Amino acid sequence: MIITERAFSTFEVAKVCGVFHTTVINWVNKGKLKARVTPGGHRRIAMPELIDFMKRFEMPIPEDLKQKAKKILIVEDDPAVQRMLQRTLQALPGVEIQTCVGGLEALMAIGKDAPDLLILDIRIPQVDGIEVCKVLKSSEHTKPIKIIAITGEPLPTEAEEFLKPQVDGFFQKPLPTAQLKAMAAEFLELELTTLSAA
Repeated sequence: MIITERAFSTFEVAKVCGVFHTTVINWVNKGKLKARVTPGGHRRIAMPELIDFMKRFEMPIPEDLKQKAKKILIVEDDPAVQRMLQRTLQALPGVEIQTCVGGLEALMAIGKDAPDLLILDIRIPQVDGIEVCKVLKSSEHTKPIKIIAITGEPLPTEAEEFLKPQVDGFFQKPLPTAQLKAMAAEFLELELTTLSAA
């Protein structure tokens, strides 16, 4: 699996682009290709920077470099909570976030383009979160979607018992954003190390 935050040495970039190593150093020095310098003085080029550079100069991008963004769908009918979730999860590297307010809208969106992770409020209009879970877990196509359920009020015991085996994570509001972000990163197999470095 390719990690979104993978970084390449100038030698690796030269190999990918089919040029000399010195050419890559030239690109970096001239500001054409963004690179960070390690404490040991080595240049490292982040995957998104390399792909962006190759697109700009119309170079063929090898299949194994075409890293698709991980998709997150947030289903939450409270606008303030929805915004807070968006802000929290946008800090993750290489994610694409979509939002909707109701269960029916969520199922339609998932039918068109299944996300990798679903942040699902249980108390939502149209079709509630429990019904959304039932539908998703009954189909082979949507069963692999990771689900983090959230709720603002205590759930009836039977609802809680149903949810336990169906969802991958569960949070009660007010949401602990750091824990939620860490769990999302774990489910999406994303590296969080680069986020702590300013």
